Amino acid sequence: MRAPHLSSWKEASPLIFISGQLPFDANGHISADGIAEQTYQVVRNLVGVLKSAGLELQDVVKTTVWLRNAEDFILFDKSYAEALGGVRPARSTVVSALVHPKALVEIEAIAARSLAEIL
Repeated sequence: MRAPHLSSWKEASPLIFISGQLPFDANGHISADGIAEQTYQVVRNLVGVLKSAGLELQDVVKTTVWLRNAEDFILFDKSYAEALGGVRPARSTVVSALVHPKALVEIEAIAARSLAEIL
């Protein structure tokens, strides 16, 4: 799959908009088959993008999640909660086809810089 025409994140201070993350591993492949493993990988990818923007998971205020299969929701939610720990951003979750045929989950996020960072 060719790299899509997008930025991994864009800033509209104090907000950071993070493009949807798929469960690609370090080699650019989707190697995890299950929803739990894919969810953990997506969160790892999200953390990597946050770090490149100088942010952390705690800075995320909203996520939007797309699941390929509605029946994956309970296991997804459990894995998502474990991966995020005490971080509880607002979230919307929808069921939809995803562009990559092996992807079961995609997550985009909105994060915010603290006022101290921007002043």
